[in-house]
Amino acid sequence: MNHSITMNNGDDETTDRSDEIVTDMISLIHSSTQSSYVSCSQLASKLISYLSQIHIDDNQWKDIENAVERFDQSTNHPDLCRFRQLIETISTCSNDCEERNYTLGRDTTTLLESIYQLQELLQAHVNLHCTLLSKVIEKKDVRILLGDLMNLTGMNVGHQVHGRLCNIVHLLCQIDRMFAVSNVIDHPIVSNCLRIIQTSDNTKSTVIFALYLLIDLLLTNEPFPVHSYGQISNCVFLKSIFELIENNNDDDEFILILMKFILSLNLRFDCPRENPIMLTLLAVNEQISCRELVERLILLFNRGVDPIECKTMNSVIKFLKDLFGDQATTSDALLFDSDRRLIMEIISRELADREITDAITTDYLSLLELILRSRSIATDNCTRIEDLQTSFRTHLYAENCLKENRLLINEILRQHNWLTTNDMPFYL
Repeated sequence: MNHSITMNNGDDETTDRSDEIVTDMISLIHSSTQSSYVSCSQLASKLISYLSQIHIDDNQWKDIENAVERFDQSTNHPDLCRFRQLIETISTCSNDCEERNYTLGRDTTTLLESIYQLQELLQAHVNLHCTLLSKVIEKKDVRILLGDLMNLTGMNVGHQVHGRLCNIVHLLCQIDRMFAVSNVIDHPIVSNCLRIIQTSDNTKSTVIFALYLLIDLLLTNEPFPVHSYGQISNCVFLKSIFELIENNNDDDEFILILMKFILSLNLRFDCPRENPIMLTLLAVNEQISCRELVERLILLFNRGVDPIECKTMNSVIKFLKDLFGDQATTSDALLFDSDRRLIMEIISRELADREITDAITTDYLSLLELILRSRSIATDNCTRIEDLQTSFRTHLYAENCLKENRLLINEILRQHNWLTTNDMPFYL
């Protein structure tokens, strides 16, 4: 009887261990491929069947790991060969299209299939953070072929194809960051992206692909050609962006991409008074309310989220500082009193919650100084006077207070003595 119980316990443990191994295999396959669990289960079954047939010795496992590495580094890797084959086909179709006055002929099916397959291949590599293709992308002959691919965005191949082409170039920039600088930023595809965004009959997905590519280029911090820079900072184009934001307030994904674009573009401009974004907001104020833009900005600010994740500065705070930085002209036109009070409350909360040595507190204090300088907030409508005073005292008394913060707080207190208290240590 006891022997039977022991046998059953042993069987249960074996079953549990087998279930654990299979579950781990399926989870590993799913995490790498993002395929359905049904597909992952079938693949795991085939792998187990294959491994059970070849009888691998313990000493062979190390060499098998090395074999995987050799496969991934092979110059004849199937994905490298497939990539080159696809872009050669697309290049041929592009050149044929150009000869036919920029219109596709018999190559339509071949071109579309090649574009779809290339998009899927690149997306898989980006999803896996794989840089294998960067070895090929940097080659001169390949970049010529990719130039032919980008030329198609200016040809009569259909709006959806234009979007897929923009997405392909975006994915190429994700795989090889230098490709954006060396081959894309000075290519006519930039102008074509702007045209795609302004074309009213384009689908949202097509516009999103064009926006993603422009964001890639903006965040390189490399200068645009004069012609492209003039187009992207043009009042008519910027107005179309603001209209898209206001007219699509029910589509959070689309709005977020538009906000990323406008925030990344705003990082390019240093002087608020000469910033074309601020100038356009003023110019179109009576035509477009821009409430959706303002509310999304304040929402991001309140959550402490910077969708750009710029390493040098917070793009949301930079945008708000520019609103108040042109002698408050733009902020007066766009913001309600309730908006200003909410921004002040967020700043007060952030100053209280963050460490004194946190570098971003300087950005919050700098924004606060601009808001107070605009005279739109005073003692009668500031709801957080005591909280601000407490934060000021904490910073000024702290030995490890950042020098910039000490200077900013003292400047605020000099200009706005209603924020001072008798125990405030001036000029420390």
